[in-house]
Amino acid sequence: MERTARPQPLPLLLFALLASGLSYAVHLASGTRLVLAFWVAVLLGLALFHAKFGFASGFRRFLLTGESRLLRAHFLLFALTALLFFPFLVQGEAFGQAVQGFVVPLGVALAVGAFLFGVGMQLGDGCASGTLYHTGSGDTRGILVLLGFMVGSLLGVYHLPYWQALPAWSPGSALTWFPSPYMGLLLWIGLLAFLYLLVSRVEKRRTGQVVPLWQREATHPLFGPWSLVGGAAVLALGSLLILLLLGRPWGVTAAFALWGGKLAQLLGIPVMDWALFNNPAFAEKLEQSILKDPTSVTNFGVFLGAFLGATLGGAFRLQDLRRIPWTTHLGVFLGGVLMGYGARLAGGCNIGAYLGGTASFSLHGPLWGVFALLGTALGVRLRPACRLENEGKTGKSLPST
Repeated sequence: MERTARPQPLPLLLFALLASGLSYAVHLASGTRLVLAFWVAVLLGLALFHAKFGFASGFRRFLLTGESRLLRAHFLLFALTALLFFPFLVQGEAFGQAVQGFVVPLGVALAVGAFLFGVGMQLGDGCASGTLYHTGSGDTRGILVLLGFMVGSLLGVYHLPYWQALPAWSPGSALTWFPSPYMGLLLWIGLLAFLYLLVSRVEKRRTGQVVPLWQREATHPLFGPWSLVGGAAVLALGSLLILLLLGRPWGVTAAFALWGGKLAQLLGIPVMDWALFNNPAFAEKLEQSILKDPTSVTNFGVFLGAFLGATLGGAFRLQDLRRIPWTTHLGVFLGGVLMGYGARLAGGCNIGAYLGGTASFSLHGPLWGVFALLGTALGVRLRPACRLENEGKTGKSLPST
């Protein structure tokens, strides 16, 4: 394969130092299992970067141009992950450790939270996992999004009792709807196949063709890029390993609430009186090192995995924030606020709710996607005000990532 970019030696050395140092620190704080989860997350970040496996961009392209390739990759990822999760969720344990999926009630909080997240991921120019991998690969706007995430998460925690008191219905996992969990599995794979065919049909009607999900592309297993199918396979496998190591699916945004809570405490804000932080388990995390928090550690892994991918592909470039318009700064920060707030209401983000919920056979996963798509419809109309480019549009906007 002909390559025009070479790996960047100094950033690769920096990755080796950071990853090895963090591995040692996590081992001292939490033990071997979390170190393994950290390296699985590095692989997840590498896959997100090399496959350009976007969630925010997939929603946006589908609405604006009819292109469904990324959405179909989502459904393939969900199906693969659900199949891998199935035996362990049915059994309820793996290798002597209890295992459970993400199952969230269906109600007003879910709908509003996913909608707000959909708006926010268009203003923030990326979702939760997207922000981590964009920032790791040099997009410094992600720092503003992460700050917004922490602010929004704190607001979401503060208001959570109100939203949780609103009407909601708990149908449970599809694996419990029938006498045999295999019937639930067949129903779920059928639902994902239907969604795959539905978005394909929309693309066919709007563009006259359906771009194949599997394309013969120039790829490299180490330097990238990867195909979407390859990316989906690695993300599904990594998600399974996270489930087996941590006893629950991959999540991202709970760490932002924790980081925000720690910062708020330093500023003298009495967050211990708030709903989530008043929970004994979460209150203990506020007092502990973040290296004891699995979600924080895996977030660091995703960040470093994207950094590794960018340096291997010779693509690591730090953006100069001074050259970015203030309207973009404000927009991406507000996008982070909306995503942080929405994730707390909806029980997660594109990873914890959309992927984790769907792979756990919970109806809240697909519904999260529906309401996030509705939020995207509003978000794409707000993007030009923040100097962010929309697919199929022209103008002097900054390119999105």
